[in-house]
Amino acid sequence: MGIPNMLNAFDTLPEEMKAYVMYQMLRRCKKSTLHFVADVVNPALKRDFIASLPPELSLEIIGYLDVSSMCNAAKVSRYWRKLIDTHESAWKELFDTDGYKLPHGELERAIQEGWGWQYPHSADSYERDLRATIIASRSDNEASASSLSNLPTKSHDHEGAITRSSSTRQKRKSLSKHGGAKKLRKKGPTLARSQVALYSHSSESLEGPHAFAKRAQLAIPDPNVGLPGLRTMHLFKSLYQRHHLIRKSWMAEDTKPKHIAFRAHQRHVVTCLQFDTDKILTGSDDTNINVYDTKTGAIRSRLEGHEGGVWALQYEGNTLVSGSTDRSVRVWDIEKGRCTQVFQGHTSTVRCLVILKPTKIGETHDGQPIMMPKEDLIITGSRDSTLRVWKLPKPGDRSIMQTGAAANDHDNPYYIRALTGHHHSVRAIAAHGDTLVSGSYDCTVRVWKISNGEVLQRLQGHSQKVYSVVLDHGRNRGSSGSMDNMVKVWSLETGACIFTLEGHTSLVGRLDLSHERLVSAAADSTLRIWDPENGQCKSRLCAHTGAITCFQHDGQKVISGSDRTLKMWNVKTGEFVKDLLTDLSGVWQVKFNDRRCVAAVQRNSMTYIEVSCMMMFLLLGFG
Repeated sequence: MGIPNMLNAFDTLPEEMKAYVMYQMLRRCKKSTLHFVADVVNPALKRDFIASLPPELSLEIIGYLDVSSMCNAAKVSRYWRKLIDTHESAWKELFDTDGYKLPHGELERAIQEGWGWQYPHSADSYERDLRATIIASRSDNEASASSLSNLPTKSHDHEGAITRSSSTRQKRKSLSKHGGAKKLRKKGPTLARSQVALYSHSSESLEGPHAFAKRAQLAIPDPNVGLPGLRTMHLFKSLYQRHHLIRKSWMAEDTKPKHIAFRAHQRHVVTCLQFDTDKILTGSDDTNINVYDTKTGAIRSRLEGHEGGVWALQYEGNTLVSGSTDRSVRVWDIEKGRCTQVFQGHTSTVRCLVILKPTKIGETHDGQPIMMPKEDLIITGSRDSTLRVWKLPKPGDRSIMQTGAAANDHDNPYYIRALTGHHHSVRAIAAHGDTLVSGSYDCTVRVWKISNGEVLQRLQGHSQKVYSVVLDHGRNRGSSGSMDNMVKVWSLETGACIFTLEGHTSLVGRLDLSHERLVSAAADSTLRIWDPENGQCKSRLCAHTGAITCFQHDGQKVISGSDRTLKMWNVKTGEFVKDLLTDLSGVWQVKFNDRRCVAAVQRNSMTYIEVSCMMMFLLLGFG
């Protein structure tokens, strides 16, 4: 009974005296009692430094974390998780840093459909369209209000009154369960109209990660997904999570992509291919360019007009540019399926082309960006040993339809200049900013200044035809692959050969530089992965049995085609992962993005387009 009095007396002591009394008491305790005291005291002494700081400083600190640290930090507390999940700019930066790219329309779709509210509780919880849930909820609400106004009063229909009461209780229970009753009662249809008005603003009026997340929150204000305690809008974390798991799914041996295949170009070779989430474009030696629906494989249009095989194509937006053995360059409106321009001037096959868009290459003294080229350009390389530079026509610009190879260049307002100097067919080109690199069958590589057509360097060293070039604008270097089995890395500033990469035993027909890896593919059935900084060979990929006809790589995987298979490799380890396609007669082209791989192949002497689409799989380990 004296303990309360003792505690009251302790409470009245000065702080210094309390410390002395505690010391005397603790020194008289056994170890088991001290352990008990430590278990009580230690948690009380812990301090959440993130919660103690102003939110601006906390977010600044979080912005320095990598993905793994972000996921671990999100497990510390609900406050930390909310800060990390909703730090849209940090997740957007990580998204870009790790090499992910948003396909056209995906960000807008994520905003509209409410992806940023969802958590991966099941395989279908990544890309559900929450708009249907919201519409259904509003419809039920309006129907309930309408039924209330039409129901008989209690004195006239007792059974109706019971039905109304039961319905109301059920509705309130449902709304309370999802935390939305208060919002719906308070805001109702007026809010829905204002949200639609706000949401209808274009992305140009609201830009930046947090602005996009705000739009997403306004578009789906009352979601019914996940745990209520974790229900915060996290748009760019959601996008990062989706792309991370798709990338991981590609490399998992037991995952099988969704697959469709469809006939294309009869028995003809597909010489060039490009695609996005909406459409696939293929050029063939049958003189046609076909446009297919990416999801279904249905043919949308056939672009006819070339009189020879199509050997090069590239498109930006709705504008397609193609080059052919008929020596012409054509510009097409993809949606309308018609040719808008025909450029003549080359006297032999147009073998390669690029659409070059303005890129920041530096800054002026007052901080203004220096953009080169000044406008969108088309650059073409031909078997006539020349390159030509043209302005890229804009939609609605004057149509030019030139006929005959002897057409006067100056009759074409889009013609800029011809680049002459090579003595044989121009086989490959690469461009960035104001720099163009071309490889030729004359065994040389040339470096051009696009803005005035000047030859900056003539790179000599290969003993046979040059078949492939890439431009490393970050290091101001170029690389070339040749029939002499060599890959050479050049300084574009001095013209010196920095490295000669040896190892292939046959023609090096293809090069690809991406994510700090240079990959070469040769007719000796192998691919090699090189470090472009020091020229070291990182891996040799050996499993094909014939010449490599096509390949592409990113920071994670290489997908390559040869005589009978389409194979996938791990870029970092060089290990073979799996066959994506087998039992083929040939592989003409392959392209892939984060979600899809599109290949033009031959089966039983017929040409097919094969599309592998990696669906969203539930994978653990992402916070």
